[in-house]
Amino acid sequence: MPIVNGLHDEFAGRATVLQLDANEPENGRLQQDLGLRGHPTFAVLDGDGRVTQTFVGPQTEQLLREALTAVVTAGQ
Repeated sequence: MPIVNGLHDEFAGRATVLQLDANEPENGRLQQDLGLRGHPTFAVLDGDGRVTQTFVGPQTEQLLREALTAVVTAGQ
């Protein structure tokens, strides 16, 4: 199971965690808008939709959890 699935459940109601398939044409525009290149790429956005952090390549669950926690905490 991808680590994103567990983070989705953990942050439910506090943050939206999405997993997008880069091969789907409808996701291409979003990737361009966010400046995402490489696969996998993880982008953490704040409540205003601004990218606060970007991670390229495989990442640990703990690193992504810390990035999400920082955004959720800052938005409170």
